Amino acid sequence: MEQQIFSDGIGQVTIIGGTARLDLITYSASEKDAKGQPQPVFCQRIVMSLDGFMQSAAKIQEAAQAVANLMQRARESADPALVAAEAPSAPAPVKSAPAAVKAASAEPAKRPFP
Repeated sequence: MEQQIFSDGIGQVTIIGGTARLDLITYSASEKDAKGQPQPVFCQRIVMSLDGFMQSAAKIQEAAQAVANLMQRARESADPALVAAEAPSAPAPVKSAPAAVKAASAEPAKRPFP
């Protein structure tokens, strides 16, 4: 089996000298924020050319759209009473590549933990 790397998300994207650096994060089991939520901590870095980064961004957009379509179909095939009770069910639009890069460099959203 090939090596796999787990990540909870991308913490920061930095463009320096023709390369894109994606800092992957995981949520710490021991470090907590002021609200008691796990802190995101750096775990790995992916470094790639800008061409590779843009191709990767396009692939991620394709995957995000496919997931949104699957979720929409699941909602539509669910009990109509449940679908009517939900908030707006349209999937969020997929951001264009420049906006996706900007969003990826923002702090990751905090996940609620039980």
